[in-house]
Amino acid sequence: MTRKLKEQRGLAAVRAKVLDGLTDLEEARDLSDPDANLLRNGIKAGQWEGFPHDKMPPGCPITVLGMKGETVYVISATGFLYEVSRWDHPTLVKLFSPYVNYLKWAWPAFTKAKEDEEGNIIPPKVDRVARDKAVEAIIAEAGRRGTFDPSENVRGRGGWKSGDNFVWHSGKYLFSTDIKPGLPVKPDILRMRPGEHDGYFYAQDSDTMRPWQTPIDASESPAHQILQDLKTWNWERGYIDPIFTLGWIIAAFLSGALEQRPIIFVTGGPGTGKSALQRYVRSLFENTIFATSNTTAAGIYQTMGHDSRPIAVDEFERKANPTKETAIIEIARQAYSGDKGYRGGSDGASSQFELHNAFMFTAILKPHMEQQDKTRMAIMQLNPLKAHGERPVVQDYWGRQLLRQVMDGYHDFVARILPKWRQILSDDRLHFDSRAIDTYGTLLACAELAVGEQGMIDGGLMAKSAGSSELDIEVLKDTLEFATAAERANQTPKWQDVIERLLGCKLDAYKSGERLTVGGVIEALENKDRSDMDIVEARARLALLGLGVRDRPKDDPNNPCTGYALAVPMSDDNLNRLFGDSEFARGGWTDALQLGPEEIVPRGLAKAMKTVKINRAAKTCTLVDLQAYDEWVDRA
Repeated sequence: MTRKLKEQRGLAAVRAKVLDGLTDLEEARDLSDPDANLLRNGIKAGQWEGFPHDKMPPGCPITVLGMKGETVYVISATGFLYEVSRWDHPTLVKLFSPYVNYLKWAWPAFTKAKEDEEGNIIPPKVDRVARDKAVEAIIAEAGRRGTFDPSENVRGRGGWKSGDNFVWHSGKYLFSTDIKPGLPVKPDILRMRPGEHDGYFYAQDSDTMRPWQTPIDASESPAHQILQDLKTWNWERGYIDPIFTLGWIIAAFLSGALEQRPIIFVTGGPGTGKSALQRYVRSLFENTIFATSNTTAAGIYQTMGHDSRPIAVDEFERKANPTKETAIIEIARQAYSGDKGYRGGSDGASSQFELHNAFMFTAILKPHMEQQDKTRMAIMQLNPLKAHGERPVVQDYWGRQLLRQVMDGYHDFVARILPKWRQILSDDRLHFDSRAIDTYGTLLACAELAVGEQGMIDGGLMAKSAGSSELDIEVLKDTLEFATAAERANQTPKWQDVIERLLGCKLDAYKSGERLTVGGVIEALENKDRSDMDIVEARARLALLGLGVRDRPKDDPNNPCTGYALAVPMSDDNLNRLFGDSEFARGGWTDALQLGPEEIVPRGLAKAMKTVKINRAAKTCTLVDLQAYDEWVDRA
């Protein structure tokens, strides 16, 4: 039975609101920056130890991180990361603002002493900054700090792992909870200014979402209502797709703290509510999410910078010339595991970027994607809505409560929930490879973090028994096997793709008015009831495509296979034309075949075994055990 959302009320809710107010008051405090001519901690302007450049002055509001090439990396007084290669007065003011008087006090330039009308000597006063001295000190400090690489050391807004803890960077503050495994959750949340923490620098930026100030009990979590709201869309797999979507929402909060960030791709025609779904999900993240319906790969990584915030792309349609879409899919693939990307600059210098973002796509027809892209995503389909009523409404505090729930549950997620789902999905009957386990396991683990096993049962999965709050794992495995069958069928390994292309290729020869394929020739050869195709005839026909075939082992002692062996030359003009501009061109088919199981593509063969005469020329070939291949296909 679907549970009704039990919102946080009473003292806990009041306390959360009061803490929000106190935080706002603290942030509104005045900023003090005394006149540059006054003493600071008893020290006169320009008389601090180490002046002007042996070290940085005491209480300096900026942080020099280091340098790389001609660029010096500095954290300004307001907490923003600056990449400085041109030094002038406006640059110094930007770095020290709003503490401009401090800049003048640290590296003062004085007026000249002069007399007033009565003959009294007016002593020199600080009226400006000695720019060159300030620049020398900053660059000298950068040299002392050494090389600094922002792609390795800087973290922006979003979720991150710091040591064993989860850290949320809102832009203006870092938030974490002091959670100890096995101990009750503490009510207070830890708040820190951005800066250097555990070997990383968290750069200040415009503020985004902040976590709820008090713990959110599982029974109070808005995730239960969100899951029920998601079920109002007409999903092709209504029993699992809303759970995957909820899992992605939680994964998008965790983001940089995850080893893998699953991608979800929702398809559906007009009238299925794709854009409404996007709006619903986006509203949970407020201004934290980067949402767009028209962007480029460069637009994404330039906007994201060092952030791990989620990214939602609507109307990501299949195009005749999919160059832009392909580039976006590529950076989503990089973000999945946090791989580095590189781009060239107009000055000939290259730079690198690193994404840790969870991507959500929606489209009528998804663009063409390679297998390595599909295995990183859950592909879901929306059907036309059965009723066009009012769409579910997101309360403005739900996102903050979800974030707090994620923070409090992070240790349990890492230590128990995620390993449990990895083990469940490793069952042999599911035929999941390691990446599918990472993708679906993370989504399901994140969903459990939000609503528990009981909530997943409410969402459509089977309970262990009537009234039980435990999932029936055996039924769940059957459910997942059925739900993902189509996706797994489309995830053909590269080596199998090469074999299928070869077997399906039509030969320039006819038999009884029929143009045979390579696979057709092999079938005719293997058919004992047919006398019109023997090994000599088969070799002649396959040679038209540049292929060869070894006879059965009993008639060919150099055949290491269990049955007939298809011989695929490592180089051949005919095969070059067949694979054209594909990824298997120019001998790439050989590399792909070598990825196949050894029982299908034997390794370490003697020269006599892999040398086959084709069109009277001795060719070095890769052998494919056709009988073992048929058995593998039937088993898969």
